[in-house]
Amino acid sequence: MAYIVNVENREFKVDLERRGKNLIGSLNNEEIDVEIARQDGNQLTLIVNNKPYLVVMESEERIVVNGETYSIDVIDAQIQKLIKTGPEIVHKKELAIKAVMPGLVIEVTVKEGDSVKANDGLLVVEAMKMQNEVKTPQDGIVKTILVQKGKTVNSGDTLIIIE
Repeated sequence: MAYIVNVENREFKVDLERRGKNLIGSLNNEEIDVEIARQDGNQLTLIVNNKPYLVVMESEERIVVNGETYSIDVIDAQIQKLIKTGPEIVHKKELAIKAVMPGLVIEVTVKEGDSVKANDGLLVVEAMKMQNEVKTPQDGIVKTILVQKGKTVNSGDTLIIIE
């Protein structure tokens, strides 16, 4: 999974691949090891190259890392290539809520067409014997629900699309 991440107008190329419970990859072509120590809704505890980080997704464009707030923009590297080489078009901004780790969908608390506010719960996923409520980081409307109660999901699977 290759992404282009802009943080406070600085661009980073992030490429991650799941290996067991960890993510192995690179940040600007420098190898990194990322362990997802804990996930609770829009809050993650990550261990990156043996250093802990508390990451909170305030919205699609804002994150807090160890208490410091940053403006971010994340785009799939392949999509960025298409945008740069393709004709100029207007893109409607959609947010794909993805599974951070494999698990079992315990409950889906919204339905397609529902209006949601930032930090509203969308569904509950059980992973590593813990139930984690997945919340939306932004206001929007539930466009598509791609999972249902009782189904297993893999890390990186798109669960819900918000527009």
